[in-house]
Amino acid sequence: MAALFSIVSITARQSTVWRTCKTCTALAPLTPDETKCATCRAEPARRSGRRRLPRAA
Repeated sequence: MAALFSIVSITARQSTVWRTCKTCTALAPLTPDETKCATCRAEPARRSGRRRLPRAA
């Protein structure tokens, strides 16, 4: 069976490095300019606070 390193090297892009995601701390192949994994990048940003309803005229 092939070593894990050789399998990972084949499936990952050349510029990617396995690092931890800043949001969920999962190990993921990230390019140098990425800080979040694909799952965290896909999640919409959560808005905090209350929404204001328009005033009735």
